[in-house]
Amino acid sequence: MRTISVTQDVPANALALSPDNLQVVIAGRHVFKIYAIEDDDFVEKANLRTGKHLNLNFSCNDVVWNPIEESVLATASTNGAVVTWNLNKASRSKMDCVFNDHSRTVHKVSFHPCEPHLLISGSHDGFMKLFDLRRREATQTYTSNAESVRDVQFNPHHSVNFCAVSENGNVQLWDMRRSDRVEKQFTAHGGPIFALDWHPEVKTWIATAGRDKTIKVWDLNDNPTVCNTIQTIASVGRVKWRPNTKFHIASSALLCDCSINVWDIRRPYIPLAAFNEHKNLTTGICWRADPNSLLSVGKDCTLIHHSFQDAIRPMEDVNPAALGISNYGNISTAARIKEDSEPTGSLAKLSVFRKPANYNDHNGQVLSSVQMITCKEDGPVSSHHLVQSAKQYLLTGRSLPEICEHNSAVAKKLNRHQVALTWQMLHMLYMGVGGGSDHLPGLQGSSRDDPAIQPDTSLENEQRSSRHFSGGDAGGDTSGGGFSAEEAETETDDTDNHDLKLTNIASGMTINQDFFFGDGEINQIPFDYDNLNNMDTSQDWTLPNEAFEPRHDILHRSAIPPQEFSSKCSPREIQDTGCVSGYVMETPSLLSEVRGTGMPVWESSDLVVEMLYSYANRGDVQMSVTCIIVLGDKLKDLLDPDQVEHWFLSYIDLLQRFQLWNVANQVIQLAVWMCISNVLSVSWNSAWTLCMVSGVLPRWPPSTYDAVGGQQQSLSSRMWSLM
Repeated sequence: MRTISVTQDVPANALALSPDNLQVVIAGRHVFKIYAIEDDDFVEKANLRTGKHLNLNFSCNDVVWNPIEESVLATASTNGAVVTWNLNKASRSKMDCVFNDHSRTVHKVSFHPCEPHLLISGSHDGFMKLFDLRRREATQTYTSNAESVRDVQFNPHHSVNFCAVSENGNVQLWDMRRSDRVEKQFTAHGGPIFALDWHPEVKTWIATAGRDKTIKVWDLNDNPTVCNTIQTIASVGRVKWRPNTKFHIASSALLCDCSINVWDIRRPYIPLAAFNEHKNLTTGICWRADPNSLLSVGKDCTLIHHSFQDAIRPMEDVNPAALGISNYGNISTAARIKEDSEPTGSLAKLSVFRKPANYNDHNGQVLSSVQMITCKEDGPVSSHHLVQSAKQYLLTGRSLPEICEHNSAVAKKLNRHQVALTWQMLHMLYMGVGGGSDHLPGLQGSSRDDPAIQPDTSLENEQRSSRHFSGGDAGGDTSGGGFSAEEAETETDDTDNHDLKLTNIASGMTINQDFFFGDGEINQIPFDYDNLNNMDTSQDWTLPNEAFEPRHDILHRSAIPPQEFSSKCSPREIQDTGCVSGYVMETPSLLSEVRGTGMPVWESSDLVVEMLYSYANRGDVQMSVTCIIVLGDKLKDLLDPDQVEHWFLSYIDLLQRFQLWNVANQVIQLAVWMCISNVLSVSWNSAWTLCMVSGVLPRWPPSTYDAVGGQQQSLSSRMWSLM
């Protein structure tokens, strides 16, 4: 039989097969139909959503067909009702009985495999109800002690037992004759369990699936144990064992993945087969008695009959050799071991010795050889660098220059010289600017509180020790930034003999020495002051204008800045009078203070952003995330929000892999605060994604909720509303 499909106007939530496997019923919030399964098409047989009074009793979460009486159906409604339907009723409406015993949405219903009048349900109110269709009432109530019961099924091998899975990750085994206590209970998953299925052949096997992206096979003997675990890429919403095959099971995802995967539980990493016909999430799956026929419905409004021969085979495309790198830098390789019994030479040409691979029945394990190469810690991949940097880096609480200097020292100590140079460049680019994350509440600090961070005086000492004066290496004026009085006393005898100071040179008062340039020994040139008037006056002793400006008398300097008096007097008045509002203008002179010219503003943000992307592309997501936190709003609106969110989630995952829980929590809190403060251009949902993925809920003051949501509400309710 080939793959066929039919499209509806609205999506369906569940489907069920008739006992003879010739008809299928689909149900949803706005659809409730029965189709006959033909060789080439689906033929609609009945539309049960008819009548004048359509209400929420027709809005279905689940549907099940009675395994003995072919005319009886049951549905679980979103309003908490359990409804039975009789197809043999003569009236247009086939609704038979409505049970309103649950107070919240009913998730699952299941008929007893041997007693057609017994029906059990599981609801979001945490209770399970056993209904007797003959008495038209609920005869037993079972309490799960959980917020919600997600799935419930009778044991097909022991008719008095049933199993239920709950929102808290527990599996409960009940004897339906005893409602006062549970027979067996154990925790199966780290989060809510959404589906279960009894194995049709092995009486003690049960499969469970949940939000933790795993499918687990349990052996329910004396002590329940996990036989196999399948890791999927998304939360699992449905699981069904494949008929007539012991180790095969089908699953569909609750989020992200639209495919239906068929797994061999002994090879849990790659699906044996996959059906990709659905364009949206699959909401229900069901095997016919034939292991090669699978039916499914999805949110893309289609009902599909899948033929196993049309499925894609991911296992066929897998490379037989594999390479893996651990968190600690170890490299492992795996390759398939060739069978020695394979014929070679002329015998290989005979087809009798060749057995083609049958992937439909592929259930054997493959032997492989594994080799591991241990990398040194100082190699290209080093966990030591990441762990030590995460422990020692500063993210907040200090000014930006202090943080950059500290982090640069940490990187230099770890021999990460390029990273250290990057922090120094950030220090120079944002010199004197406050830290980007100092505004985060509750995270401020003082540089004096941490003895590990001391002010760097090396530059000041270097400037103090390097003194260059015209006319020699004698001490300068103590008022002009030269030697102090104590330093002048410790100078050599040469300094005492050549007492040449800048002030003496400027005023023309030299002692037995002329002005000179250059290094080396000082040769005194005698100057004849007595015959000064007898010099040849015809010679022009005027210095060129481009060499020096004429010397002027030094007046008292004005205490008022130029920008203050420039608005009071016109330039003409300043030029004529030389004074403004009683202040004396200082005439330009050779000894006027040399002021540094203002450098043009250089916008370096684009270069910093390029640097962040470069580090991330090379695998150093730690550097990218740390720089974003430290720089704060200086990179606002310059980074791709999706990329930033990916960097943060990747770095948090790395920190948790190395069990750096405190550092991970700090990064999460800083990231969330930056989202709230609109420092990062990412959404509020992204902030909650960081919390939910990591499992950390930061403690925020009540004012935070006013800034974000407009009202104060609990963290848990806000998180669930965003899921």
